[in-house]
Amino acid sequence: MHRGRSNPKLSSPCSPKAVHKVISRFSLDKKQLVRSIGFGGLLELPLHRKIGHRFSLWLLTKVVPDSTVASHPAAAGKVAGMPFYPNDVSKVFGVPSGGCPVPKLVSDEAKAILRGALGLGEGDDSRPRILHAAKHVLKRKFGRGMAEKDQAAFKIAFVVFVVENLLAPRETDSVSLDYFMALRRPDEIHTYDWSEFVIRVVLDSARQVQAAFAQGRPVENLFGCILFLQIYYLDNLDFGHEKNLLHDHTPRCKAYDYDTIKKLAKADRTSSRVGCLRSFGRKLAREASDVCYERSIARCGCHVNGVVVGSADGGDQDGHSDDIVFTDGRVYNQKILCDVCGDVGMEDLVMFCACGATVHQYCSDPVVLDATLVQWSCDECQAKQDNAAADKLSEEVLNRKRPSHCLTDCATRDQSSNKIAVATNGISRKAYVQKGDREEHFA
Repeated sequence: MHRGRSNPKLSSPCSPKAVHKVISRFSLDKKQLVRSIGFGGLLELPLHRKIGHRFSLWLLTKVVPDSTVASHPAAAGKVAGMPFYPNDVSKVFGVPSGGCPVPKLVSDEAKAILRGALGLGEGDDSRPRILHAAKHVLKRKFGRGMAEKDQAAFKIAFVVFVVENLLAPRETDSVSLDYFMALRRPDEIHTYDWSEFVIRVVLDSARQVQAAFAQGRPVENLFGCILFLQIYYLDNLDFGHEKNLLHDHTPRCKAYDYDTIKKLAKADRTSSRVGCLRSFGRKLAREASDVCYERSIARCGCHVNGVVVGSADGGDQDGHSDDIVFTDGRVYNQKILCDVCGDVGMEDLVMFCACGATVHQYCSDPVVLDATLVQWSCDECQAKQDNAAADKLSEEVLNRKRPSHCLTDCATRDQSSNKIAVATNGISRKAYVQKGDREEHFA
């Protein structure tokens, strides 16, 4: 990493302050239009007076692509070793995840539709001009309600405004065209994977920053959604039981205003520097079971596996549901109590005992084998099995001492040489496979 010359003053087109200033004045009708396209979580965005560029620069040097997960081959990354995926962007901002990828190419038709919605001429394609026009559409007042044409223009203007100011800003003097195709039909905006698009631009930004350091060039502009990196990174750190923020609601951006980010980033800052680069990374990552992101299978308030029970875009989530929600969308109505924590909820992998006892994955930390469910024996049943095995062994020893004609047809030892057991170490339970006299630990 470059150690010599100091960086000039950093800048970034990412401006959550500009977004908050506009959306905080929306009427109820405009807020409903935002929710209708799947961006309702941004209505919860708090005020950010500014954004820490030095902290963001360090984070971008710690971002790498993550192609190890087959389900996210094109849009997944790691920041300081912690993986993030499109669903995590959705949890932070409450924007659409899944669906069709945002097209990278743009047609003349898409450009014409955008210009028409924003009231721009043929040559009005500079970033300041487009953002000014989008802001004008968003602030326009409608005394007698909005016509269908006005609603379509509002939806297009909103996406352009939040993409260019927050979710995926590129250069400061131009507008990226690689999402205009997703705006051709305003009523279909929610069908695109905008969360993946955010990650795509973040990874591009990280590559440019790291290439500049490798070549000894100064870094001046930080593009991409650096606010996502800040919130996701800090939300996954362990600041101690009393200082950790509870993952009891989404979008997560609601819990992170400027002062909160500044305080937590300061606690994570180290005294060392690498050249001009301020260093962070003092704190360790939180346990996966303590966060609501995709790297975890933990419950989040009234959520299971990080899947929100209720609106995913910051809508009404007050009604508690007993439904069990799986990450693949299946919903069950069963009440299953964990034998360890006593909690209700069935995770992707739950350990079942023949007597009916169950253990959540995040309570036992078992190794995920190929099987969907792991056969397991609770402490009481395991003790009974051990006693039975000891009695059987004693009987075999006695039989060896008897004449052959006295031998009876005793039951042999367990037909299966392998069995799943659970070792208790105070708090957590670790799964291991017991083979004869050997114990092969997996956790």
